[in-house]
Amino acid sequence: MKIICLLSSLSQPRCIKRVNSFVEAGYEVEVYGYSRGFYDINKFPDNVKVTNWGIIASGENYVQRLFRNIKAIRRICSHEKKSRVLYYSFGFDFSLVFSIMKPNMYIYESSDLIYTYLSNRFLVTLFRGIDKMLIKRSYKTIFTSEGFRDYLYGNFFPKNIIVQPNKVSSYFRGINRKSKNYDTIIGLRFAYVGAFRYPNTVFRFARVLGEKYPQHSFYFYGDSQYTSLAKELAEKYENIKYFGKFKSPEDLERIYSTIDVVVACYDISTLNERIAEPNKLYEAICFCCPIIVSIGTLLEKKIKKWNIGYAIDASNDESIEALLDNLDFGELDEMSLNEKRLGEGVFMDSPQEIINAIRIYSE
Repeated sequence: MKIICLLSSLSQPRCIKRVNSFVEAGYEVEVYGYSRGFYDINKFPDNVKVTNWGIIASGENYVQRLFRNIKAIRRICSHEKKSRVLYYSFGFDFSLVFSIMKPNMYIYESSDLIYTYLSNRFLVTLFRGIDKMLIKRSYKTIFTSEGFRDYLYGNFFPKNIIVQPNKVSSYFRGINRKSKNYDTIIGLRFAYVGAFRYPNTVFRFARVLGEKYPQHSFYFYGDSQYTSLAKELAEKYENIKYFGKFKSPEDLERIYSTIDVVVACYDISTLNERIAEPNKLYEAICFCCPIIVSIGTLLEKKIKKWNIGYAIDASNDESIEALLDNLDFGELDEMSLNEKRLGEGVFMDSPQEIINAIRIYSE
């Protein structure tokens, strides 16, 4: 049986990790999707056929994209009509098409509830209903956060849903993990690692640190449509550095060895960020690096459960300053040690439930 994967971003590490797991399980895999025009450093294995449909810009007209996807998916389905195929759809857009063309023949993986960014409540309710329809018509639906499942269904959810957080790649299985020692540190190295987002929180944190805390440093590792903002801050403040894009997972261990605290203060003005479960949490645990998150989030609940970081309102300078003014290096030592005590089962990706479901489908 062949697995055909459709991606809105061909360089997304999470999607590449998932495809790798299918290849390792012995399946033939083909990939179709778009480039984003940035962060194009991550690649699929050489034995995976990849068809790039070109660059798709953020904010592109949704209706135009939908019709483009319909045409592309119709061609794929026509070409594969005599083959035994399972379609693996990364995202709402592609799944909407498959729900009509190939019901019960696709897996829908959702890493964001994109419609929750809309300000119109009617539209949110409409798309929420459509999302439930996509799930109902899917063979399986994969959520990268339990918060997404709970938002849609509460405690009573369909049996075809699998929660698979975006944990650290099995590339790091058996890694020699070491807790950090803050006893001899004078200035801390804070960092954001990944696709740059959230000008009102993460970039605010960097600016406050740059202006008022010269003893500390802030590092930007990554790339996005906001890269110019990271570069501007790096040019303006001596203690802010921009290091550019990196390969994931290959470069992660090196990167985390250069930083002391991960900044993952996402903007909670939208619901999606409040209920998401980003991979920064699991990277921080893997590399024993305390993490700073936003208050009022699922992330806050998790870091408090394990005592591995701080939660602040990073949308205002005073909250950021209060944290930086009162940092306790002994607490940071304890948090790093708490992370080291967490086993691989907490932070390491294990897609076995997905693989098992695919095996049953192929029988």
